[in-house]
Amino acid sequence: MAARAAIARKGNTPVFTRAFSEAQESGTPPQRLDNPNTKHIPQLKVPINLVSPQSSKPFIKYSPEFTAQGFDKQDIYVYPEFVTTEEHGLLVKNCEKKLRRLASTYEMGHFDKRIHNYRECSVSAWLPNKNSVAGRVAQAIGKPIDPDPADLPDRTSNGRSSGWTTVGKYDGQIRHVLERIWGLFPDNMAWLPPHILDLHQDGEILPHVDNPEYSGFVVGGLSLLGPAVSTFKYVDDPRVRVDVLLAPRSLYFMTGRIRYQFTHEITVDPEQRVWQGVVVPRARRISLMFRDAKQPEKGWSSLAA
Repeated sequence: MAARAAIARKGNTPVFTRAFSEAQESGTPPQRLDNPNTKHIPQLKVPINLVSPQSSKPFIKYSPEFTAQGFDKQDIYVYPEFVTTEEHGLLVKNCEKKLRRLASTYEMGHFDKRIHNYRECSVSAWLPNKNSVAGRVAQAIGKPIDPDPADLPDRTSNGRSSGWTTVGKYDGQIRHVLERIWGLFPDNMAWLPPHILDLHQDGEILPHVDNPEYSGFVVGGLSLLGPAVSTFKYVDDPRVRVDVLLAPRSLYFMTGRIRYQFTHEITVDPEQRVWQGVVVPRARRISLMFRDAKQPEKGWSSLAA
């Protein structure tokens, strides 16, 4: 999956927006925003009521300006230890496998200059058909939804390769784990395929706003391997900020104003990686990213052929 970016300005301050397109798979040209409208916050017909558990408090820091200006703390959702140690191991092993096949080398720099020392790919096999755009369209028009493919072994009984397949040995198990994430949201939402972002221990993500034209109301990730501090800053006043410690096995989502009006970043700056007086060490991390698909104004049925 290829990443795309655009640059707009608010006064003299550049605001970067990144979009991810399925160019490698579909040949569709990337969508770009020349003038992102950070004042417009789309609203879901069915509200998202994500509330971080009490265990998240040590992992989130709100600036005094964030609280004083009345921003909604529920726009950032953090759930520590969302997956078990065993599930974490399963996900890391299979992310590594997908990356070796689809993105074998780290990219030292992205053309938008917002991300360095990374590799990434999408995994459509990890998205259940019922949660995809095609599944929502079929559901809306009363058609049956295609079943998910059965897991296939890597090897046949005689030890030979089972042949080229997009279905991995553990894809079904991973779909089962990830369904707990999609289950946090309203049933009518459709999702883009999960996106693996592997950030080298010397890599960084500079401030940007994800392109709202590409995906919908929420952007989130499941943190694997090393920890990191992610910083969210209001585009009109960087003093309004939220810092989140992304510990391994934790899940986070941004929605509402934080999704549309805040930049987010993961920096190599040691001063910005201090948590409770201790510098969080730089470490390689994998983020399994989740984005919902934009629903047409006339509903999913409007996409039926």
